[in-house]
Parts: sequence; C-alpha cells; structure tokens
Amino acid sequence: MAVRLTDEQVLAAATDATLVNIISGPGSGKTTVSAARFGYLHHRDPDGRRGVLGLSFTRSAVGEMRSRIVARWGQRTAELPNLVTTFDDFHVRVLHHLLDSGFVTWPGGHRRVDVLDDFRGADSNYRWLSAGSYRRYAGCGEDGLITSLSERISKPAFGFGNKDPHLSLLSEGIASHDDVRRVLRTVFEWVPGARDAVVGWLAANYRHVLVDEIYDADELDIFACMCVADTKTASLTLVGDPWQALYDWRGATPEKVGSCLLDRYPFRQFEQLQSFRFSTAQTIELARALRAGESVTLPTVASAAVDVALARNWTDLWSVGENVLPLAFRTVGNRIDAALNLLLDEVTRTRLGQKSFGRQSALVHLGMVAEGIEEVLSEHFRPILSDLVAGMPAVDALERVRDAAERVSPKSRPSRLQTKAEAQRVREVEHLRLRLAQSELIPGITVHQAKGREWPRVGVALTRAHESALMSGLTDAEEEHCVVYVALTRAGDLCGRLTQANELDFR
Repeated sequence: MAVRLTDEQVLAAATDATLVNIISGPGSGKTTVSAARFGYLHHRDPDGRRGVLGLSFTRSAVGEMRSRIVARWGQRTAELPNLVTTFDDFHVRVLHHLLDSGFVTWPGGHRRVDVLDDFRGADSNYRWLSAGSYRRYAGCGEDGLITSLSERISKPAFGFGNKDPHLSLLSEGIASHDDVRRVLRTVFEWVPGARDAVVGWLAANYRHVLVDEIYDADELDIFACMCVADTKTASLTLVGDPWQALYDWRGATPEKVGSCLLDRYPFRQFEQLQSFRFSTAQTIELARALRAGESVTLPTVASAAVDVALARNWTDLWSVGENVLPLAFRTVGNRIDAALNLLLDEVTRTRLGQKSFGRQSALVHLGMVAEGIEEVLSEHFRPILSDLVAGMPAVDALERVRDAAERVSPKSRPSRLQTKAEAQRVREVEHLRLRLAQSELIPGITVHQAKGREWPRVGVALTRAHESALMSGLTDAEEEHCVVYVALTRAGDLCGRLTQANELDFR
C-alpha cells in the first residue's frame, strides 16, 4: 500500500513547473516524494515514445527508488521508455550514443564498451601510485580519437603508470567508469558538436528527468543536468539537501549545484523539512538547532546504550567501545588488507548479518569471485578466529591470515609491510579479538555509509574540531560541518557523543 503524502509533498510532486528544486531535509520522505513525482510525470503527459528518466548515484539508491515507484504506480511505470538508473550507467549510454554518432572513436573501433567499476585486481599494472607520479587516463583531442593520456597526480591514488597496459585494455573494449567519465569530459571540452548531440539525444528520448541526491553530483553529472535544462522540451526535477552534501563523496562538487544550475536557471523551489524521523524532544531540538546554526553540546553516551556507532573514518570506530564492530579496518589497498577484510567479513556476517565494507574490492585484490565465498571463508578463516578466542597471539594470527590467503587466492602470498604498517595490522587483529569476546555487538560505520539511513539510537565519535564547530554553530557552506550534520541527524530517539578510549583527535 502506497504511503499517503502530506500536503507539502503533494505540492512538490504534482507541480507543473518545468524546472523544480525539492529540498528534502532528514527523514522528510525524500524517496517517497521522488517516486510520487516520477509516477505523476509518467501519467501527466505520456506520448509512448519519450520516457521519464530517474537518476541517482548508487545501485542501492536506484533499487530503492525503483521499488518505491513500482509499489505506488505499478511495474509498467518503471519499464521502457522510462528508465531508473545510476549516473554511471547513464554516462555509458551517452558514450555509446556518441560512438554511434561518430563524434568519438574508440581504440580498436569498438562501438560498445565493457565497463568495470575499476581495474583493481583485474590487471597487475594497475597499482597504488605515489603523489607526484604520472597516471594514465582515457581521453581525446579535437579529432575524437580515444587514447591513453597522462597526468601528474598531487595525491596518492590507484592507476596505471604506463601507457601500454592501459591502452591495451581500452583496445579490447574494456574501460572503468572513471575512464568513461574522463572520456566524456574531454569530448565535451574538445569535440565540436558533441554537447549539442547529447542535448538532442536527451530531447528525443526523455520528456522528464528526475535527479535524486543532486548534491552528490560531480561536474560531469551537473553538466548532464545542464544539458537537460537546455533541451527546452524536457523538464528537470532536482531532489536533495545542501546540508547533507558530502564533498568527497565520489568526487561530488555540491557548491556547483548552485553556481551551475540553481543560479543559472529559473528553478521553482519546494522545501520538505517536516521530518518523520525525529521522535523525542532531544532529537527534534537537536535537528532544529543544527540547521539554525545554533551552538550545540552533544551529551555523552555509552556505546552499550546505542544501536550503531558512526565516525568520520574507520580508524575512529575501533576505539569507542569493545562492543562496536566496525565493518572495515580501512579502505582495501593491498592483498593483506584484502585478506584481513575477508577475516572481518566472517565476523560481521555471523554476528551482525552484514557483509564487511569493501568485500568486493578485497575479492578483486585477491583474484577471487563472490560465488561460494562464504563456504571458503568458513573453511579457511573461521579456524583463525577460533584460535584467536583461545589466546593465539595476534602476530601469529596475522601470519595465519597470510597462509589462508595464499591457499584460497590464485595470487602470491601477501607480503609483509613496512614495520610501522605491519604493527598496525597486528593491532587491528587484536582489536578484532576483543570483539570476539563480546556477547552483544553493534555495527560501526562511517558517516558516508550512514548517509540516507536511520536508527533509533546513534552514538557518534567526534573530533575536537567537530566539537568546536558544534559550539560555534554549523553552516552548510563548510564541508566538515555537513559531515557532522549528517551524522547527528541519523537518530530517531537518541543521539550522543561516544568517547574515544584514549581521547585522541583523529583528523
């Protein structure tokens, strides 16, 4: 049964304005409004040829939007010519159109490209590059011929350092989503007529476009929205909240939503600030004060008194309570981190019913597949956990993890790291041992993974800088302030500050 809309939700979902900006505060029913508007636009003026396009940024968000649309409007509403998909998939479709139209030429003459999330684990030449290194990227010049180009990077990152292995994959018709995005950026910068071709393609195929979580958009996503606005025949609806913009979320540039879209085109704004999430005086007042920029002091709460622990980084979560089981040690960057992630996954699945964060990346690093992985982990990694509980030293357990990885992976045994890094991994195994002894565990996740979710009781690990910002009052113009705002608006009943075991300031 479809959820009944509030009056302000009806006004936003059923407006006939061509350019619409819906500001949806925490717990205000953002996806409900998006689904309602999608179906309204589908039924308002169907022509059977041009559809309604719904875009979001993650597969899970797209799946949720599609299920809400089907629940309210029926399966037909989510079928062609309508489309609900990710921006990544949309950009691949744009690329294919430009290939078909002859504006660009792919190496090897391919008209369709097989696109991977990234190349980690797929090619040994794709590796961690230090700051100052040269990294390859896919792009073109005015001739539209795609090739492997080079740029110097200011921060460490994964990538190809040499041209040949990258160009070889491109010539096989294989690319990453980052390749696709970089190609399109260079095409729109250098190839005459490419932008007009995309505007025409959008106008011919879609009469309405709805973008969920617009503040997660990067420059290319915003450029696509500008193309929609310039069609003159398609409407554009943006849904999101500038207070919940996470600037380093997949390269998001939320400040350009204003300068490139809202300030440039005549959008009609609808505010959806009535929340269905906050149910106690504490959470209601906290949400109001945060958004008003008032000084806030968060009460201290014990990790045993909350349902989830949130922090800016994974490392912060391992020192806020031994009953907190973070879903990751860190972002997977090498084979031993991948193996440790799989060890952790055996615990998070059995104790929390959740996969470790980054498990797919860990499998790629180790050259493994997801099919049958749980049986593999049970056979090769669970005995390590049993021995940890029995008192095996963490340093020995880490070697056992390397042994297990060597047995289950087609790749070589994970090598030892430098002394400091190796000692850190030993400490992580020791942290995990402490959790294995707990009868009750709660998940620990980063604020980025918590975005869009809610729990009754939430504990947050704050840095001193975050506490100072709360005392001064938050603003949606500051990146870290938005991180704090998202963290402190996930709770329905209780939100409190978790104390670090040693009160170190992780920045």
